[in-house]
Amino acid sequence: MMQRIKKMSSSKFLDLKNFFLFVNTMFLFFLPTHSWGQKITFSEQIAPIIFKNCTPCHRPDQIAPMPFTNYEEVSSYGSMIKYVTEIKYMPPWKATNSNHQFEGKRGLSDHEINLIKQWVENGVAEGDPTRTPAIPDFDDTPKMKNPDAVFSMSEAFEQYGVYYDQFKVFVLPTQLEEEKIVSAIEFIPGNSSIVRSCFISIETADKAAVLDTWDPTYGYFSFGEIGFVPEQSRWYTWNPLKPMTVFPKGSTKRLPKNAKILLHIHYGPTGVPLKDSSTVRLKFSNQKYQKNIQNVPLIHAYNLTNSSFQIPANKEIRYHAKFDLPFDMELRALMPHSQLLGNTWEIFTVEPDTKKSKVLLKIDDWDFKWKRQFDFSKPIVLKKGTIVHALAKYDNTLNNPSNPSDPPRAMTWGKRMFDELFLVYFEFLPIIEKNEIELLSNPTTVSDDEMTFHFISKKNQKLNLALKSFIDPNSIPIFKNKLFTKGKHLSKVSLKDLELGNYFLEIKNERGEVLARHIFVKVENNFFD
Repeated sequence: MMQRIKKMSSSKFLDLKNFFLFVNTMFLFFLPTHSWGQKITFSEQIAPIIFKNCTPCHRPDQIAPMPFTNYEEVSSYGSMIKYVTEIKYMPPWKATNSNHQFEGKRGLSDHEINLIKQWVENGVAEGDPTRTPAIPDFDDTPKMKNPDAVFSMSEAFEQYGVYYDQFKVFVLPTQLEEEKIVSAIEFIPGNSSIVRSCFISIETADKAAVLDTWDPTYGYFSFGEIGFVPEQSRWYTWNPLKPMTVFPKGSTKRLPKNAKILLHIHYGPTGVPLKDSSTVRLKFSNQKYQKNIQNVPLIHAYNLTNSSFQIPANKEIRYHAKFDLPFDMELRALMPHSQLLGNTWEIFTVEPDTKKSKVLLKIDDWDFKWKRQFDFSKPIVLKKGTIVHALAKYDNTLNNPSNPSDPPRAMTWGKRMFDELFLVYFEFLPIIEKNEIELLSNPTTVSDDEMTFHFISKKNQKLNLALKSFIDPNSIPIFKNKLFTKGKHLSKVSLKDLELGNYFLEIKNERGEVLARHIFVKVENNFFD
């Protein structure tokens, strides 16, 4: 062997030496950080992680049950923090796909999780207190200056003071004398230590009043949905880290005349009776002909590819639904909704030309208590012909710690704790080049046999209105080449005998150019019961 090495040229020997030096260097490089004896301390490595990702909720008068604002508070819960971060239960950010950026994204990297683990296992060292960074300045004061309207709960709601979550709907009449263009929304929790989320729906009838009368306490109890079909479901959503929403220039939300704002509030468990009286603050716009942002549950039980929505006892089952996009869409946000049996979600698209699939939202560990709307940092343009898919897995076994039944029992569609839902809300803008028509507030979920369609014509012109289905290329004409003057108009649209599912109303001019589209879902009367 030595003779063979002696015969090697000096250049080859140097190459072999450099190779071993490279391997040794790479081995050292990939050793875990801090494995060379550098001590992990709270002040230098852990505090920046905790203050950024945990303290926004874990501080006095906020939703989390204990504060993490200094070394003593964090170190006393060190083992718990290590456990919940290792299993990725905390911070509660459920989206796992990284191909799209989301507003308000939280979550720890594997490196940060490993730092916390090593810190706890090595004795939660504090380090030099003078090197501990300052806690970020959490300014919880309302951000909206001079709101145009403020709608508040008429009285305080008091929790029962028990260790379980509560879900209540509160009806806030607006008494608006005319429809308003909403340019900014700010939800202000009356008690930030118990308000976990709020979903706002809009109605103009008095369907909520019946349920409100039924419940002897202020507001009425409702678990998964609000209990009836409103004109606009999930008009706006809020979570504790969501700031005031200012809609981009040229787009807005609509609040109809005499609207009732329905606050569906999720209260976290406390163990002691606490009160809340929350508020919605709005900014209105006088700028005309803005595009109306819609939020519509386009994935539901009516476009399932499975035969029916039935979840057998002691079974795990997966459901799939899809629809073809009949127009170009600018997608702003997604909100999947299953309940206690829900396990995973995946929402993805298949492009019309390339047939490539792209994940929009993936959740590997669904938790009903942390349901939320996922807002994209930048709108996603989906082209006509794109197929949108949704897959959800349900676990109706005792392996699911959230299963409300022991022993498990079969579950079907419904908003109650012992029911299940399969919904995905899409917040979007149809892409329309023309701006000759402005859509007013129109329903996004309809259970009646007729709907009133409101719009504004920017000029005198002949228009065509047609009702179209997502699955049928044929259209139902409502009127043809009808002359409309400049101003507000309404048209009665019959929905009788329509199958349940996704539809849209399309306005064209006499040249056949698309001027507006309004999307809605025809649903059963008990769709949200």
